[in-house]
This record gives sequence, C-alpha cells and structure tokens, in this order.
Amino acid sequence: MSEEQKKISEEQKRLEKEKRRREIEEILSEANSKTGEQLVLDELGSVKSQNELKEFALGHIPDDPEEKYNVYYKGIEKLLKKFLPEGEKYKSAREVIREEKKIFLTRGKKLNEKGIRGADSRMAYIQDMEEIMNLITKWAFDSRNYFELYSLLRDKNEELGYHND
Repeated sequence: MSEEQKKISEEQKRLEKEKRRREIEEILSEANSKTGEQLVLDELGSVKSQNELKEFALGHIPDDPEEKYNVYYKGIEKLLKKFLPEGEKYKSAREVIREEKKIFLTRGKKLNEKGIRGADSRMAYIQDMEEIMNLITKWAFDSRNYFELYSLLRDKNEELGYHND
C-alpha cells in the first residue's frame, strides 16, 4: 500500500469515527429532549446534595465481592434506569451509554466479534464502581444531558487508554 493510500485509508477511518460520533450525539440529543424528570430522594422530593443521591442509591457498601452485584444493580443501574430515557425509541441512546459504562467497569474490555466481552462489569473493582457512581451522580445532579453523560464516560475511557485500538 502506497503512502497516499495509507493517508486516504486513515482519513476514511477518521471520517467514519467522526460520523459515528455525530450519530451518537444526534441519538443522545434527541433523547435529551425528554422533560419533566426530577431527582427525588425523600417523600418531599427534595435534593440536598450529590452525596445524598449516592446514599439513596447505594447506602454503605463494603468492598465485598458478594455485595458487588448489589452495587451494580441497586446503585449504578438504579440511577441509570431512573434517569436515562425510556422506550424503544431511545434504546440506542441507552445502549451507547451502557456500553461505555461496561468498558470502564471492565477496564477496557470490549465485545469481540462473537459478542463476548470476557469480563463481568458487575464484578468490577469497588473503586471503579465508586468512580462511575460519582460521574453518574454528578451528571444526574448537574445536567441530565444524555450526550454529556456519554461524553463523560467516553472521555474517561479514552483517558485510560480503553479506546486506543
């Protein structure tokens, strides 16, 4: 392959990556138009702090492998279920966000061509789970813009070298 062909191939890859990023942004922007969602932590529906949102979702969870399943479903997934858009129309939006979450929790493991990740995000290191909880709670508390959550997770994964293929 000539040098010129390599440059063309690299440019095509870059353009495809940018096209995919724009598609994801469009999917998430559309999902972001959903309105009327409120953070509710108590019977009065008031939010006092980000830590209360984390407490609401997790309570006190020790670094115990048997409890990690609960952290995943009662913490991280509980918040995502509450704040991500519902319905078939927004399935793609939820999937791209959840995929970035899984890549982070499995420390860079992606689905292979057979659809196998080779790691279980529910059994992630507790410090990774806490970090993702902090990102999600900050997002839920500050903006709830779906593209922003995707970008936070994607940027974190890129920072850690998980998307350097």
